[in-house]
Amino acid sequence: MSPHKYTNSPQKPEAAKSATRLGFFGLLAEIVLFVMAVIIGVRFLIMGSQPGIVAWVLFAIGAVLAVDMVRRAIRAVRRSRAAQRLDE
Repeated sequence: MSPHKYTNSPQKPEAAKSATRLGFFGLLAEIVLFVMAVIIGVRFLIMGSQPGIVAWVLFAIGAVLAVDMVRRAIRAVRRSRAAQRLDE
């Protein structure tokens, strides 16, 4: 097992483990944005004087973020399983 195969160096982007990727912090940012979109959407939906379309747009954005979070989580699990198979 060479150390160049499992690197986090930004000089090796072809290794698919580059420091320039968002990774874990991107997932945290998506969670925060998802929660904010849902909370603001509920607030717009509850307030009668505000337009309801804004709430539905925010719910749609939240749904897209939720799907992307699930996609990222599944991808991370697959990568970790693949890495475990390589280590064995």
